[in-house]
Amino acid sequence: MNHYRLLFFLVLFISPFVKGQINTYSPYSYFGYGILSETSNIASVSMGGLGISLMDNNDINYLNPATYSFLDQTSFEVGVKSSFIKMSQDSLVQRNFISGLSIIGLGFPISKKIGVAISLSPYSSVGYDLTTADVITNEMNETIESTYNYYGSGGLNRLLFGFSWKAIESQNSNLAVGLNFNYLFGSIERQTTIFSNNSPVYFRDKSDKIMNGLNIQLGVLYSVYLEDIGDYIINIGAQIQPNSTMNYKIKTLQSMYTGPSYNLNSSDTQILLDDPGTIYNDDFPTSYGLGFSVQDKNQEKWLIGLDYNATSAYSSTQSGYNLSSDIMRNYTEYVIGGFFTPNKSDIYNYFNKVQYRFGISYSSGYMDIGSITDNVSDKLKDISFTFGFGLPMNKKFSIANIGFEYGVLGNNSQTNVIQENYFNLYMSMTLNEKWFSKRKIQ
Repeated sequence: MNHYRLLFFLVLFISPFVKGQINTYSPYSYFGYGILSETSNIASVSMGGLGISLMDNNDINYLNPATYSFLDQTSFEVGVKSSFIKMSQDSLVQRNFISGLSIIGLGFPISKKIGVAISLSPYSSVGYDLTTADVITNEMNETIESTYNYYGSGGLNRLLFGFSWKAIESQNSNLAVGLNFNYLFGSIERQTTIFSNNSPVYFRDKSDKIMNGLNIQLGVLYSVYLEDIGDYIINIGAQIQPNSTMNYKIKTLQSMYTGPSYNLNSSDTQILLDDPGTIYNDDFPTSYGLGFSVQDKNQEKWLIGLDYNATSAYSSTQSGYNLSSDIMRNYTEYVIGGFFTPNKSDIYNYFNKVQYRFGISYSSGYMDIGSITDNVSDKLKDISFTFGFGLPMNKKFSIANIGFEYGVLGNNSQTNVIQENYFNLYMSMTLNEKWFSKRKIQ
């Protein structure tokens, strides 16, 4: 019972921070649902995001729900992420620091063939503050400079519940299938303020998009022990998330006021539109992934693998709300990564028991920055290099995970777009122990 009280307390304590924390300052979060977050645990992140074919007994692998049935013990994970970001455009440079919760998750076996997982994590983040100016000449040949400020915040969270069934278990092969139920929820606030140097009157357009939706993810994992050709284990995994629906309501408030400070209750504020919102639906895209990996026969010394992920373009029935077809694009990602452990059973040298991880990830798509700047199609690109460590904590297989990631988000062929150089630090604690073992009478 103490375990359940601890978990309940942690969920209540951490949930407000998942909703309220700032996870990005990227101007690219203006589009779509914002910047998409990692959906894997810290161990997978340290391998570039590899995970579709990983069969781990001590880590919860959310990338493929078929993996939960391989858990030997109850596994509880809490992770945090800190980001150092440098944004540059021509001679302009801005630096930001962000830190917050990356995931909280629980996985456990309920029998020899069935495993369950629950997690809460950010799915997307919106956070931008942009200012532009425009100069026009009116009918009286007067020059008027108008300033536009665009502000956005919020994002989506993902509450996951998944289970897995080991359909085949033999000495040389295993086959498991799994299912994730992903409940997405959250809100995105967007605000546009317009004012001119010729007038004290400001115009403000504020909207809140409140969203929720449920999608499912199917996964399969097959592993085979090839004793005759080198004592290797080959793992093949696949996952697919069919098209689903996202429900949302947009609340809109438009007003004019005497600036620069905004006060809704002031007599100088004139409400032009106050729309409590109407329920709409977005088509949430189909995604799928394939994974292949090879590892040693004991599944603890080394592994190397390759993942491919693809997602169709995000779209909306309200095309003007930053999800228009001329901006959003299909997304593809390639990952190669792995790990090695010098000697997991070494009782004299601790560093021989450490799991050393590495990975490279390259992605293209989600949005088309070329169509925004030059009317020429050119997808947003992201390349990152990762490495990390799995640090054993005790004989119960609990692990402290540390991961480092350096990447570049932007497009080298577009000289006038914003480029983001980022360095991410990931840390998590994965606690493993028997919660559901039967008591024995001596």
